[in-house]
This record gives sequence, C-alpha cells and structure tokens, in this order.
Amino acid sequence: MNLIKTKPISFEMLDQSDMPVRRFEPGETIVSAGDDAKEMFLVRSGRVEIRVRGKTIEEIGEHGIFGEMALIDHSRRSADAVAAEPTEVVPVDERLFVILVQDTPHFALDVMRVLAERLRAMNETLSAD
Repeated sequence: MNLIKTKPISFEMLDQSDMPVRRFEPGETIVSAGDDAKEMFLVRSGRVEIRVRGKTIEEIGEHGIFGEMALIDHSRRSADAVAAEPTEVVPVDERLFVILVQDTPHFALDVMRVLAERLRAMNETLSAD
C-alpha cells in the first residue's frame, strides 16, 4: 500500500474541553465521497483512514485534520474517511474556521501547509506508479 506521507502539523489548539466531539467505532464511516461538505475535522483521538475508491491513501492520527477542502471550495467530499480504531473527532464549520483564522492567523497557514503537503505527496505517488 502506497500511503501519502505528510509532515505532521499539530492542530491541538482545537482540542479543548468545550469543543463538540463526535465518536466513531472502528470501520465506521465519518464522511463519504460525494457527500455535501460543510466542515472539516480534527482527530482528537484515534486514527482515520482516508480512502479513495476503496483504497487507503492516507492515515490521519491525533491532532491531524481532514476534510479541509470542504471549507475552501464548498465542493462535495472527494474521499471517504473511516475510523480505523475508536476515534473522536472535533467538527470545524466555516464560522469556527473564520474565527480561528482571525484569532490565530498561523492557523490558515498550517491548513494551507497540510493541503500543499498532501498535493505534493499525491503527485509523488502518481509519478511513482
């Protein structure tokens, strides 16, 4: 399996006790490709597999994010996200995202870095095939 390997950026600032949390059991789908997308997620605990056409392309662990494209282009989900073990995620909708960007400008840069790393890793994977 040729997984995308990205440099970890910690988004632990989102891991606060007053944030809403959603819990998922192993194998449970968090989001599905084609779904309407209105939020991104922070992995508070556990591990999430990102799957495209049934193939796992990336694993996201604690304090990582996924679904960030949803807040940028308002398109439908491009991949499935499935809990690989008992997992807790913190949803981040557009309102909270804007507040985070205003209060902590480096937050937007960190999200862009994740996007850039994933794009570079995908390009590398495609070049190797």
